[in-house]
Amino acid sequence: MDVNRICTTFSHLWYLESMEAKIIRSSKREFDCLILDKKQEVKAVCLREILKKEHPVVGDKVLLREMESDDRFEIYEVCERQNEIFRRIVRSRKKKVIASNLDAILIVTSVSKPEYKPFLIDRYITRTVQWNIPAIVIFNKMDEFDNQFDLEFEKKKFESLGVNYFEISNEVNSRYFSQVEDLRSLLRGKTTICLGQSGVGKSRLISSLSGGEIELLSARLAKGVEKGAHTTTWAELIDLGEFFMVDSPGVRTLSIADISPDELIECFPDLEPLFGQCKFKDCRHEKKSKGCYFNELNEENLEDLITLHRLHAYKKMREEAETIPDWQR
Repeated sequence: MDVNRICTTFSHLWYLESMEAKIIRSSKREFDCLILDKKQEVKAVCLREILKKEHPVVGDKVLLREMESDDRFEIYEVCERQNEIFRRIVRSRKKKVIASNLDAILIVTSVSKPEYKPFLIDRYITRTVQWNIPAIVIFNKMDEFDNQFDLEFEKKKFESLGVNYFEISNEVNSRYFSQVEDLRSLLRGKTTICLGQSGVGKSRLISSLSGGEIELLSARLAKGVEKGAHTTTWAELIDLGEFFMVDSPGVRTLSIADISPDELIECFPDLEPLFGQCKFKDCRHEKKSKGCYFNELNEENLEDLITLHRLHAYKKMREEAETIPDWQR
């Protein structure tokens, strides 16, 4: 009997029995998975040897097989990740992965309440560069915009960075509501995640993108409170029909203390080549720094002003990054 033929045949049968799925919710041992070809949601447990290597997260593509003991499935393989959204825990030196296999990151910000915070958006963009995932900025609640900040300048800044943006309102009668459809078209066939501080309207945006099919409690602000109600406390992958979206907990701040100063420079690709134009390699880019390229820039020039704003963001983050010694990273 041909042993190789038997192994090939067995392998083929094993393949037919396996099912490809996406993890849509995860816990320590049990996972909610969506079988892709059937669009069927099932419960699954994971082999211990897989859990020992790296815990599966929302967005992971996995291979399932049916269990004989009950009606659950078993994750016996986690497919290689395209990318990861992660942060490093400084004290334990461990990497915490939040989600994987993302095609884009929606950075959602309010133009009214909570107030627009450009430095926070810079932090998110810094992370998207680190994760190598395209960013899309969503100016949300545009029906409430009343020149609270220089919107045109912010748009020019994102254009200079190659970052796409949308001006959106979730109010059907608003002229900005049409951009919900434009955004939906852009996201078709993709997996994305919404990031942004609590109360900016992430969950309501997801509801609008789903045509009202998905309603999440965290869409609503707590009565009389400008910060979000914090009803969302976990990451969840939502099937919106034409695309997938991760709904994540509201984030009031985004520390970058786990990024080393050297790595931080690489997260500012617009500034990195300009740093080399300073006279001294160890230039701190301060007003008193001799031979600093940035001190020659003219704030009356829009391009220079954008560069100076980005430099300000970089210096604030560098100050934070330098508080953690390299040996602790």
